[in-house]
Amino acid sequence: MSLKVTIHSTGSGTDLLTGKDGKDGLTVTFDDGTVRESFLSWASFRQLLALKNNQAKPALPMAVAANGPVPVAK
Repeated sequence: MSLKVTIHSTGSGTDLLTGKDGKDGLTVTFDDGTVRESFLSWASFRQLLALKNNQAKPALPMAVAANGPVPVAK
């Protein structure tokens, strides 16, 4: 998985995810457009990276349904 993030500055601000004032964080932009020049605490930044990493993993095809096997397209 590749994710491009631009760090504009570090310092303090109001955290985008929690709405709380943070004394330690960074102002970032994600190239996917989800965050644009917004402040995130370090904890929120790590949480958002983990979330994006989990979303990037492909889901496994459902191989069995309640009424029997389902053909998996190849």
